[in-house]
Amino acid sequence: MSEDIQQSIEDVTKAIDRLNQAFERRTEELRQKGNHEEFNQWVQAKAAMRDSGVIYLSWARHYAKSAKQGGTDEMNDDDLFEFPTA
Repeated sequence: MSEDIQQSIEDVTKAIDRLNQAFERRTEELRQKGNHEEFNQWVQAKAAMRDSGVIYLSWARHYAKSAKQGGTDEMNDDDLFEFPTA
């Protein structure tokens, strides 16, 4: 994969990780305040955003790798479900 694409994927990975951390902080704030209804909504939102980020990055890696090899690249589970980390 080109250096530009690889760097872009790394940038998006970091941005998604920062977003997930912000959602986590907000969820914890609501838990501490005892706002159960809003807390439950944020728990669901946090999980949805995390999962969506993983899916988005998995497809980005897939297309970047398959374009590099003319669409013949086979991915393994480690490539597909690599979770963003700080």
